[in-house]
Formats: sequence, C-alpha cells, structure tokens
Amino acid sequence: MNFLVGLARRACLGLSPCLFAFSVPAQDDYEIQVYGSETVPTGKTMVELHSNYTIEGERQTVNGVMPSYHAFHETLEITQGFTPWFETGFYIFSSIQPAEGWQWVGDHLRPRVRVPEEWHWPVGLSLSTEVGYQRRSVS
Repeated sequence: MNFLVGLARRACLGLSPCLFAFSVPAQDDYEIQVYGSETVPTGKTMVELHSNYTIEGERQTVNGVMPSYHAFHETLEITQGFTPWFETGFYIFSSIQPAEGWQWVGDHLRPRVRVPEEWHWPVGLSLSTEVGYQRRSVS
C-alpha cells in the first residue's frame, strides 16, 4: 500500500507544473523559451525559428508602439557551442504587422555556461543572460 501512495504522490508532483502552465499568461511578444541545462556541443551550430502570432492584442498605436493585434513575430536563433560548457546564441527578431508589413525589430546576444559533466552534479545547471536592442516602435 505504501508503494501505491508513494507512486500517486510522485505522479501528482510530476504533473502539478503542467496544471499551472495553462493559467500563466505570456509576457513577451517575440519569444518565451525555457532552456534545459545542456549546451550545444563544441564546434556545432544550432539554428531555430521561433514563430508567434498574437490573436488578441492592442489595436491602437500606444506611445509610439505599433499595435500587436494579429501581428506575426519571427525570431531566428543561431547558437554556437564553443566548449563543452559554454555556448552563445544570437537572435534576430522580426515582426509582420497587418498594416506595416515585415520589419526588423532588433537583435540579442545570449551567452550561457553550464556545470561541466566532470563535476558529476546530481542535477544539470546552467546560467544565461541576454543583452540586445529592440526598436521601440515594435517592442
């Protein structure tokens, strides 16, 4: 019986983050990404395309920022692995506005380090930061 109680408890703990994910609103128009602790292997390059469409959003220009209603956002991410524990990602943000067409939004640089495998930590851990520029009219 203790086995079943333990199994049920682990299942509930494992599924609980999924339940909260459905009630959390997005906070960025261009990309939200959660990274695992692994980095791109040394000498390898990864290319990703992130696509977002805003179904509901601002319909008016507010303080010089174009509306987000029915805007389509494309982010090109190019990540290069430099060592077994260090990578750098480069992002190119673009936006397709219904009335304005396709526009460049800005760029970001994201260096990331992780705990090396040789340390034999029980969990994977990495740390990243992003620096960059986004045009005010489309941010």
